[in-house]
Amino acid sequence: MTYILNSAKTMRNLRLYAGALNQGPYIGTTQDSRVLQIMDANQNPSVADLKPGATVYHDGLGLLATIQGGAGSQYVMDQPAPSTASPYQNWYSSDHTTTKGRNSSGVQGSDVVIAGMLVPDSVNYIYVSPLDDAGNPDYYVYVDTLQPERGVHPYTRDISIGSFKTVPRTLDLFKRTGRVIPDFATRVRYLEGVLRAGRSAGSSVQDDRIAKLITRLVNFETWANGPGHFGSPPAVGSSTVYVEDDFVQAGDQA
Repeated sequence: MTYILNSAKTMRNLRLYAGALNQGPYIGTTQDSRVLQIMDANQNPSVADLKPGATVYHDGLGLLATIQGGAGSQYVMDQPAPSTASPYQNWYSSDHTTTKGRNSSGVQGSDVVIAGMLVPDSVNYIYVSPLDDAGNPDYYVYVDTLQPERGVHPYTRDISIGSFKTVPRTLDLFKRTGRVIPDFATRVRYLEGVLRAGRSAGSSVQDDRIAKLITRLVNFETWANGPGHFGSPPAVGSSTVYVEDDFVQAGDQA
């Protein structure tokens, strides 16, 4: 698949829904529709058990989406389907066992367990456990699209400590990475960084870039309104282009 984000080391693994290759049920989609059909080989309605937020992934369908709701043979996805096709078997979903492994080396279509995927335009929940997947004491953190129930993961029962949303599917189908949309407090820090970027370490100006733009405009107005435009025009100002790291650093300043 070319449009999806990379598989992520911190995402909880996906598991073949049927538990074994070449076993039902099958799925079907209609392009641009958010309805996911569950069926048998003859396209008769079948059933599946998918909790809200569960990831559904099938490479052949080009399908990578999260479940909004539904039951039985019909579910509604948060993202529209990219293609029309059915019936398709050997699809993956958020692991509905108690395991919390991540970063599997499994191969889609060949293995029961594969690495979790960052689904475009989806809410992702951060879970923390005092034990790792092998049961050893650890401060173990992982991410899953499954929505918490009463504050805990519906299968592992680990506590949810936060969430973030991934970027929408890019128009550039060959771009495989994207930046997550952070929480509100972090977004404010990014905005502050955009305003402050470029100020000296000892400066107390909180809107450095805007202040410099205003100064340059005032200089141009002063020169333009001078008698007959005589004299030298204002000096050329800085055209420094800042990168995101500059914004983050500036936003982190006290």
